[in-house]
Amino acid sequence: MSFLDFFKKKKSKDVAKDRLMMMLAYERATTKIENLDEMKKDLIAVVKKYLNVKDIHIKNQSNQDIETLEVEIILDK
Repeated sequence: MSFLDFFKKKKSKDVAKDRLMMMLAYERATTKIENLDEMKKDLIAVVKKYLNVKDIHIKNQSNQDIETLEVEIILDK
């Protein structure tokens, strides 16, 4: 979305979508992931419930206001 896009006539659904995207971007930039350890435990439990898992590695990284959660699942044969 460029700066000039703000001056074009938009449908209300597009305006609402743009506002929601800006709000989510702001929230993601200003807050950290709460309960990350609990989320990791829940994720491991759900994966183990449905798959035969040999090992699961979960790591989170933070880089310039961007939080990423990487999940590596090694399946048992």
